[in-house]
Amino acid sequence: MISLFGSIAAGLLAALAFPPLGWGFLTVPAVIVFLWSLRRARSSLIATLAATAYGITFFGLLMWWITRTEAIALLALVISQSIFVAVFGWFVYRQRELSVTPWVIVISGGWGLMELLRGWVPVGGLQWGGLGYALAPYASARGTAAWISVSGWTIVIVLTAALVVRLMEDRMELVWFGGLAAMWAVLLGIGALWPAVADGAELRVTVVQGNSPCVEHCAGDREAIYENHLRLTQALPPSSAGLVVWGESATGFSTDPLLNPAVARSIEVEANRIGAYFLVGGDRPVDEDHFVNANMVFDPDGRYLGEYNKRHPVPFGEYVPWRPVFGLIPATSRVPRDMVRGAGPMVFELDSGSIGSIISFEGAFARYTRDHVAAGAQLMVVATNERSYGVGPAADQLIDMTRMHAAENGVDLVQAAITGKSALIVDGGRIDRVTELYEAATITGAVRFRESGRTLAGLLGDWVVILSIAGLVVYLVADPLRSFGKNRRAT
Repeated sequence: MISLFGSIAAGLLAALAFPPLGWGFLTVPAVIVFLWSLRRARSSLIATLAATAYGITFFGLLMWWITRTEAIALLALVISQSIFVAVFGWFVYRQRELSVTPWVIVISGGWGLMELLRGWVPVGGLQWGGLGYALAPYASARGTAAWISVSGWTIVIVLTAALVVRLMEDRMELVWFGGLAAMWAVLLGIGALWPAVADGAELRVTVVQGNSPCVEHCAGDREAIYENHLRLTQALPPSSAGLVVWGESATGFSTDPLLNPAVARSIEVEANRIGAYFLVGGDRPVDEDHFVNANMVFDPDGRYLGEYNKRHPVPFGEYVPWRPVFGLIPATSRVPRDMVRGAGPMVFELDSGSIGSIISFEGAFARYTRDHVAAGAQLMVVATNERSYGVGPAADQLIDMTRMHAAENGVDLVQAAITGKSALIVDGGRIDRVTELYEAATITGAVRFRESGRTLAGLLGDWVVILSIAGLVVYLVADPLRSFGKNRRAT
């Protein structure tokens, strides 16, 4: 029972580290309580069940807002993510006899492997809930992400918690805790002294948040959303911005500028009047069964320059995985078309620098921002919708993820949402301006292009996670060989 209740308490602490409360400092005590609980399990089955309880508590509280679409969506998500945690709990129990150093190595590597797999499977993976994202409110931690990556912070948190658990159990000397404190001081000091920031030409950006006439979908909502964006844009003064951004699905289907000449003409008129590039989100039918989700770019003369097509659709939101099977579920009728995935990153050259853009769910994955920066993007835009999730912490959670990705790559970032929250993120992840949920508003401010090249985290990616997994693999290979050698000598 101690293991079960301790794991539930740990899941609660971990959830409190993320918005709406955002007490990121709770990540370390959360993992300490979790590992401490697993070490008190009396069998591998109890450890597995306790870890499952942690997963259900954490992911259920973290992403409860998904129930605004379908309650079954939260159930599927919690089950799939808790399976990873359950396997980790079983693994922790199996390593209970290890001494301090190898135990810390294998636990850190095990958690790193869990996070790596969770980010790719099933159906494209999920990085929501990565512990490193909880540190987004702290400027020094964001600065360090440029060196060790966001996922590197996750490993630092787990390594710290694992070592604290063993130091307390073994009543080791306080000098060890001093060493941990020194490690954190060095890491945070590096982030404070050498953050990666955009240092190139300045660009004035306006985000238009048109809002929606309804929380989810209603008759005429597409036309109303487009008209809201156009009306707010028409109120902007000439020469007030060099880039105007409309969020995901600000246009689409009947209001798609590539299909509707009147919409294209309206964008052309406003681009000419303001003298700005336009980045416009929209979804467009391909055929009766498929559609594309795009960020379209227009120059100040209103000419269409091209578009970025979203590559990572939301499962059961923008496509139905294994449709012959899951398509039999009545709720999937709300997703009549599957999204056609884009081919790769797309970078556009503006007068003063280059921009890359990603769409909504892709902002929750480090790899999509990273590959755009690798392709030459000096400024990033995230276009999102999020109106299906109502008034809840989803927008704040996504902003924390995108601002960590901005800090990791040293780029400024513009986040444009239909219903909020929209934000300008500058200076290594600092929120400069932000809207409220469900308000029709515009925000205008200055962002910069990055001239300094890629950061260490941008170049090497999740290198700390890879090192932690390498340590795990070395142990898993070396330990049987060591035991084999001892047995041979004994005989």
